[in-house]
Amino acid sequence: MLSLAQGIYTASQVDSALHAASREVHFQYNLLDSSNKFKETLTTVLSGHVANNCLSNIKRTATFTILDDHSINFLSDRIQPWLLLKMPDGNFVPFPLGVFLLSSPKRKTDSSLNVIREVEAYDQLQVLMDDKVTDRYTVPAGTNYITAVQTLLTNAGIISQNLTTCSSVLPVALDWAPGTPKLTIINALLGAINYWSLFFDAYGVAIARPYVLPANRAVDYTYKNDSLSVIFPELEQDLDLFGIPNKWVMTVTEPDQSVITSTYTNTNLASPTSTVSRGRTIVSSLTDTAADQVTLDAKVQRQAFQDSQVYETVDLETAIMPMHSENDMLKLIFSPLGIGDNYNEMSWEFDLVAGAQMKHQIRKVVNI
Repeated sequence: MLSLAQGIYTASQVDSALHAASREVHFQYNLLDSSNKFKETLTTVLSGHVANNCLSNIKRTATFTILDDHSINFLSDRIQPWLLLKMPDGNFVPFPLGVFLLSSPKRKTDSSLNVIREVEAYDQLQVLMDDKVTDRYTVPAGTNYITAVQTLLTNAGIISQNLTTCSSVLPVALDWAPGTPKLTIINALLGAINYWSLFFDAYGVAIARPYVLPANRAVDYTYKNDSLSVIFPELEQDLDLFGIPNKWVMTVTEPDQSVITSTYTNTNLASPTSTVSRGRTIVSSLTDTAADQVTLDAKVQRQAFQDSQVYETVDLETAIMPMHSENDMLKLIFSPLGIGDNYNEMSWEFDLVAGAQMKHQIRKVVNI
């Protein structure tokens, strides 16, 4: 999540402005070149929409309706929308909303004979989906995992990187067939050391960081239905316990590497899906990659949590809150449904227009 503390303003001051009944926001669209360098501020974007889904290969997407005046090279230029929040002193706090590659759809004319383009746009993960290895790609044994990821990013032209370092190295060589997207290779390498999949932040920087169980993460932001609430009243809660496993067996079977196995069983008396509560065992058997036994143990716990996290989902709408990023940790307090728990944010989206509602889908943090 982006910090609310911006420039001369504290986080509390910015938060107060976001919750103000008479808050004022504007949107700005910057045109960037293929290296994400600023070219100009656009005045031809008629409308827009941004979305983020942490479960998708391409996580951040957008659509733009653009008056075509030939100022944009749709094959190489990018658009970075910003939300500008007006503060009580009349100045604005800017929030970036992502850096997007553009499609180049057919042009059409409106009733006034203006030439319009309806543009689908994608974050820079699209670069790594499109850029595929042309020969069999091998990462030798002994290579540091993050160094291997850094090499792939750099070779794909992704220079802005924020990759959390680690000491783990490949125990055996790994290779991929020609035609494999570089994003597939990168996420396989990150998965082997129990990292989140790669994502790009709102500034267009590639981010790789270790996975942390949600129960061990700090809350990024709290939504509460109080007198200053930005939550709209229509909220939907869904509980689904059917078919959730309570025992996980994960195995690594790689050529030239000894087979390693890790098992995790949910025996938590407080968990409604545990072997104790259900009186029976539902097994999920998986194969995966891992650098070593410790990493595999962590990955099977992660899988157990993710499988159990479907225990509860909540769909809610708020005023536009522009600081949201990737997989934020939220606390939701909503008294009509008796909710007062921590949740992972799986997706969010909103139209780029003042007064629009922001849709969130969140999943309850379940201690298993």
